[in-house]
Amino acid sequence: MGGDGDRVAIAVILEPAQPAEIAPVIVRAYNLTERERDVVQQVIRGLSTNEIAELLCISANTVQDHLKAIFEKVAVRSRRELVSKVWAQQYWPRVARRAPLDAHGAFREQL
Repeated sequence: MGGDGDRVAIAVILEPAQPAEIAPVIVRAYNLTERERDVVQQVIRGLSTNEIAELLCISANTVQDHLKAIFEKVAVRSRRELVSKVWAQQYWPRVARRAPLDAHGAFREQL
């Protein structure tokens, strides 16, 4: 933003975090390595093993190895369960409380 002379104006916008922004925070609670967190983030985005491998510059076998470790740490058996668990921790408490939604269908309040 522009300012007058030596003064600089700063704008701060507060809004609820989106799922893609919250997911990394949630998965940190499972003590995942940085690379495992990278893999989880891409799984949540819906990328395939080969797409994750290409994006992270690792082999598909390495992605599978990371997924095995992630599943063990998070106590799930599949990608679907992993995404579901992250979703449940982010959204289910709000759904259970019948938290109000905004015009776009997003929750108006944060957890």
